[in-house]
Amino acid sequence: MKQYLNQQYSLNSSAAIFGFALHRLKQALRQICLFGLLTLFAVVLPFGASSAEHSALNQLTVKGQVKLSSGAETSPEGLDVVLLKFVLSPEGEVTPAGPQDRVKTKSGGKFEFLKVEQDLRAGYQLGTRVEGELYSSKIFFMKAGETLIETNIIIPGISTAVEKLETTQVSLVIESGLGAVTVTEVLVFSNSTADKIDTSTQPLVQKLPAGIENFRMMDSKSVNSMEHLLEENVLKISYIFPRGSTQIIYQYILPAWFGGLEINREFEHSLDVVGVFTPIERLQIKSDQLSFSGKQSLNETTFLSWKSKASASNQLNFKISNVPTTSLQYAGVSVIILVLLFSTVVLFYRLRLTKKNENKVAL
Repeated sequence: MKQYLNQQYSLNSSAAIFGFALHRLKQALRQICLFGLLTLFAVVLPFGASSAEHSALNQLTVKGQVKLSSGAETSPEGLDVVLLKFVLSPEGEVTPAGPQDRVKTKSGGKFEFLKVEQDLRAGYQLGTRVEGELYSSKIFFMKAGETLIETNIIIPGISTAVEKLETTQVSLVIESGLGAVTVTEVLVFSNSTADKIDTSTQPLVQKLPAGIENFRMMDSKSVNSMEHLLEENVLKISYIFPRGSTQIIYQYILPAWFGGLEINREFEHSLDVVGVFTPIERLQIKSDQLSFSGKQSLNETTFLSWKSKASASNQLNFKISNVPTTSLQYAGVSVIILVLLFSTVVLFYRLRLTKKNENKVAL
């Protein structure tokens, strides 16, 4: 009986402890909920009040000027200026939110956007069209408390100072073919001047390797067309280079004999901006002027990359091997060997016949 009472006491004690713990847990949860509600009201209510006050103060003025070059024939007055807005999509991509407003320039190219609604999470840009081409300002952002933003749209002039174009990068992408290699050259030019540079009167010159075949200029997405003239291995490019960077891409084929060839490319600048790329496990490159710089992935293809060593010379020479050889080359070698054998046999019999005739005369 005593043992039974002890068991009952133990059970009752355990139930009491569990009930007390449950009671304390419920009290703690109620306190947490109460604290959360108080915190929520403390945060949300002031934010709602400040949002209401901010909505009345979130409008500002954006003004500036369309500045034309001194040699421009178009008047800066009466041009359409558009205020563009850019926002981040849920995927994290920058997407245009469309024109926010449109005004016309006044005297001297001045313009003004009034009562622009602020969005501190968006980017803005001004754009206009002059002589059929689009020009824009730098992207700007609004700050809390701002009432005025001033930014200009600079319309560059046109210069013929080709020497001010700087080559910032040259990439030679070499891919193997059957009995030949395909070379894709990617050139990046920088125009750091205030004007566009026109090379139509003084073309930009590139000296390509001798013996190139099937040259083609890759499509350009630029507004103005790119004209080129190829005379043997000298490429002349006529183009209006805008301010900033411009990329030019062209491609050609170089024949290889019995799995190898040598490329000699001459540049108008030092070799420190030149790189060579080949697909991995395809071609083999050898040159004292190149140093291996690692692997790079591009469009699911891994390339081996080489960097040109600094040198006073502007000529890059390197040998390529492991090019797949066509059967025609081997057939040509076979024909040459057969011709040589036939010529040797004919010469042998002619000499033998001549010697017999000499012996008959001697007798």
